[in-house]
Amino acid sequence: MLRLSPASLVLAATLLVGCGKPAERQESITTLTFWHIMNYSGPEEILADAVRRFEEAHPGVRVEVQTFANDAYKQKLPVEMASNTPPDVFFTWGGGMLAEFARAGRVVNLDQALQQDAWRERFIEQALAICATPEGTFAVPLDLSVVALWYNRDLLAKHGIEPPATLDDLLAASAKLKAAGITPVSLGNRTVWPGAFHFIYLAARRGGADLFLDAAAGKASFADPAFVAAGEDLRRLIDAGVFPSGFNGLDDGAARTRFFSDEAAMYLMGNWLVPRAMTAAPEFMDKLGCIPFPAVADGKGDPRTVVGGVNCGFAVSSNCRHPELAIELLRYLTAPEVVDAWCGIGRIPALQVGAEQVAKLPPPTRAAHSLLVQAPRLQPYYDQYLAPRLAEEHTNTTQGIFAGTLTPQAAAERMAKQAAGNQ
Repeated sequence: MLRLSPASLVLAATLLVGCGKPAERQESITTLTFWHIMNYSGPEEILADAVRRFEEAHPGVRVEVQTFANDAYKQKLPVEMASNTPPDVFFTWGGGMLAEFARAGRVVNLDQALQQDAWRERFIEQALAICATPEGTFAVPLDLSVVALWYNRDLLAKHGIEPPATLDDLLAASAKLKAAGITPVSLGNRTVWPGAFHFIYLAARRGGADLFLDAAAGKASFADPAFVAAGEDLRRLIDAGVFPSGFNGLDDGAARTRFFSDEAAMYLMGNWLVPRAMTAAPEFMDKLGCIPFPAVADGKGDPRTVVGGVNCGFAVSSNCRHPELAIELLRYLTAPEVVDAWCGIGRIPALQVGAEQVAKLPPPTRAAHSLLVQAPRLQPYYDQYLAPRLAEEHTNTTQGIFAGTLTPQAAAERMAKQAAGNQ
């Protein structure tokens, strides 16, 4: 039997302790930063659960999540990108801003990762295309949204009004509702984008989605008569008092509350309205109806075309020190568990879903999903699709029409001039 002397035992103990300390010093946490704007009940918890599952599957990796308000995020992210201090994983709508980041080499190309395990095939191609440029795909989408004209079934029925199918129907219904002391269409336009939905739809009805895409590509003009006519239609709605008094000073939250409180009969908004109703006004769900935006007489656009886009996607910054882990986090953020839960809160996933998952959608969301499925074209949001400077001019000129400081003709000419400067 081997016997150790007391001195040898002391030396062995010393070595063991010495071996343990470096191991403890080598233990380190790998941190990924993740920014998003889904900071309200439903989406926030679903994304948090996905992050938790990722961390449990990757011991030693921690994800630092930071959430932002919509408009603050739009300002902060470009600043951090330009300063080379972006988060590792970040929320994106795809479109023009993401394309600009891609051209500058600030985001990771995901094409190779999407080919693995048939990941690409899980997404709706139309949604994935919004996250891509000719050079590749730079984000993965989770949420595909559609803007619909929502209406209060009880209010319209009480006043003998059918949901409007045409712009003339909407004007006639509005006159009747105003006479009864009810706001026809709720709108809080302080941040401009809610009102822009009306212009985008009118332009799509007047000239068709292809006209916008051609104008964005420099193949047509934003001064085309269809864009001018859309602005004139918008002025008709404003001058008829379709929107609430002081709408340019209201925020969207106030407009939503007005709709939920039976003070307004209709509301043009994305299908993210449904989960808001489920949490803030569940009693309103039985009243919530959904129809396409009204058709326009003599319009060239298909009245089944819907305005929509990616309302939640995720990208990886090229500054990320652990891109493989960051891409793995994207897989968890778009995993089947997330898609199931997304349907359960009334959101439309940007990934392929089966009949059972569609059945989980609340009835109003199923109606919006039906509009999306039946639509021959998806008209993208201008402020997401266009390059940032042109997108900013769109918001400025649209606000000018709403405020009455720009004529529709002048607004269209300003857009055309900015577009020419962007070519």
